[in-house]
Amino acid sequence: MWREGPGGIEVLLVHRPRYDDWTFPKGKLESGECLVECARREVGEETGVRPLIGRYLGHISYTKRESLRKVVHYWAMQAGEVDFVPSSEVDRVRWVHEASLADHVSYPTERSLGEGLTDGWRDPADRILLVRHADAGKRDRGPRPDSARPLSERGRAEATGLIRGLEGFPIDAVLTSYAARCRQTVTPVATARKRVPQLAIELWEESGPAEVVELLGNRPEGTSLLCSHRPIVGTILRALMGADQALVLEKGSTWVLDFANGELVSANYLSPRR
Repeated sequence: MWREGPGGIEVLLVHRPRYDDWTFPKGKLESGECLVECARREVGEETGVRPLIGRYLGHISYTKRESLRKVVHYWAMQAGEVDFVPSSEVDRVRWVHEASLADHVSYPTERSLGEGLTDGWRDPADRILLVRHADAGKRDRGPRPDSARPLSERGRAEATGLIRGLEGFPIDAVLTSYAARCRQTVTPVATARKRVPQLAIELWEESGPAEVVELLGNRPEGTSLLCSHRPIVGTILRALMGADQALVLEKGSTWVLDFANGELVSANYLSPRR
C-alpha cells in the first residue's frame, strides 16, 4: 500500500498486537476467494482503505514453527482515503518512507521484498480482465442472427455485478465482441468508468487462434477489459496458461491476468456477481 507523502513515496505498515510486529497488510483466503480478492478484502479490513490494485509484485515463502510452508502473494496498491479503525487484530498503522522500509518491518522475508522492489513497482499494471459474456439464455433458433441474442434477466444482473466485482481495478480500455450479449455485458462497467467500448472482430466466437493471439499482442497499454465467448476465452487462457489447465469459465466471470515483461505472472478467477 503506497501514497505520495510530503517527503516522497510512503508505504503503509500495520501493527499486530498479538505478535507485536510491524508488517504489510495481509491475511488468509476465505472459502471461494482467489488471491487478489483476498488481498483487496484484507487490506480494506485491516486499514480501512479501498485501494487501486496495481502491479503484481511476486511472492515470498517461509516455514512456520508448525513446519507448515506459508506463501504470501503481493500486489502494489495505491491508497485512497484512509478510514482506519483500531481492532484487536490491527491496533496501529504507520506510513514509512519507501527507502526506510527495511528499518521498520519485523521480518527478513518482508525486508527482502521491500529491498527487491524495482523502480517501476508503482507503474500501472500490465493486465487483462478477461470476461466471458453474461447469461443470454439458450441459443436462438429463430430467424434473427445469434449475434443479436440479448442478455437474460440473470445476465443483466451479472453485467451490473461487474461494477462491484471489478472495483479497485483500473480499466484503461474496453474491447468486446460485436455480439449483443457481449456489448450488453460490458456496458454497465464501461459507463461507470467513463470508457467507450471498442468492437473487436477478433473476439467474435468464430475467430481463429492466430487472430486472437495477435489481438493480445496489440492490446492497449495498462489494463484492458476483454469480453468474449467461451471458445475465445478458452483459447486465450490456453495460449497463456498451457493446454492442460482445468479452466473455470462461468458466464459473467472474469479472469484477472497480470503480466511482467510480456509474461503471465499471475492468474486469478473472479466468480460472477449478481
